[in-house]
Amino acid sequence: LYIRAIDQEGIEPVADPQLDLDPTTVERGNPVKFDVTVTVKPEVGLGDYAALRIAKNTTEVGDAEVDEAVEEARKAHSSDEVVERPAALGDIVAVVLEMRSGDEILTGGGQERDLELDKANLLAGLADAIVGMTAGSDRTFTLTLGDEYPREELRGKEVSVSAKVNAVKQRNFPALDDNLAVLDNRGTTLAEMRDFYREALVAQAERQDTETYESDVLNAFRAALDVEVPEAMIDAEVDRQLKDLEYRFSAMGLGWEQYLAMSGQNQEQLRGERRDAAVQRVKLELGLDALAKAEGIEVDEAAVEREEKRVTSGQKLSASQRRRVHQMTHIDLARQAAGQRLLEIAAGEG
Repeated sequence: LYIRAIDQEGIEPVADPQLDLDPTTVERGNPVKFDVTVTVKPEVGLGDYAALRIAKNTTEVGDAEVDEAVEEARKAHSSDEVVERPAALGDIVAVVLEMRSGDEILTGGGQERDLELDKANLLAGLADAIVGMTAGSDRTFTLTLGDEYPREELRGKEVSVSAKVNAVKQRNFPALDDNLAVLDNRGTTLAEMRDFYREALVAQAERQDTETYESDVLNAFRAALDVEVPEAMIDAEVDRQLKDLEYRFSAMGLGWEQYLAMSGQNQEQLRGERRDAAVQRVKLELGLDALAKAEGIEVDEAAVEREEKRVTSGQKLSASQRRRVHQMTHIDLARQAAGQRLLEIAAGEG
């Protein structure tokens, strides 16, 4: 009856309904009266979306980028040699490293690991502090954690680091000649190898430019929307994100409570952290739904059925579950089509 009522009235609910029904009033043979309160899909002001124009950036790939790719290939084919000298930048040290903030151990715990002394990939100051150490030596020093440190509350804090170097290893690189191309399976000459990496870098740059452009267009479109996102939709999106996160950690063999302990957050803190992203995602989805309607976008039912089969392959679903999958697939494809239409508009193609 509820489904029939919302279809009849053209209502688009965005959350589960709240039913108000006194069961003592229900009698066989008599009409049933009940009230349902539901959050409905809000109206969306699209603004002048047809005037949206975004320029697409084109990243140039030069010789410097190709040189860097070739050097990475040399590194991949390098060998390590234990040397009896002080550690230098570019070396690999077998080190037992422990970093503490007060009584809390942040990393280490007595396990030896290989550490490449590369400033670009280590905490600021760590490589410089280990340079000059020799096998068998140990050192304690302090570092200030930068803005890149994953735990926000520790950024800018001073931590104590102890390091014991067990071995210093020198990287031996293959010569920069035609033999490197053969070793890397990228042709028979160094020129052919460089051509391969140039083409790969150009393709990668084009993909990244496209992703950046699409993101810029969607962000500009979303910023121009006039819509009040219902709290019920925000809560539902946060729930979806957390369920997805829980599933991914479960696939890695980590329980949800373990993850919370590792992150140092409780459930409510985690929900609060994701709220802004949830608002932005829901706002964009509402905008794309409104755009699809404004542009008269129609979804091919055959495409919906193909996507349904792909998504539900091998799964046994009830009739209501299949109906839900069909509905969500239809919505997703309509949003994809609306997004594609938006890219055409932003590029001035119509």
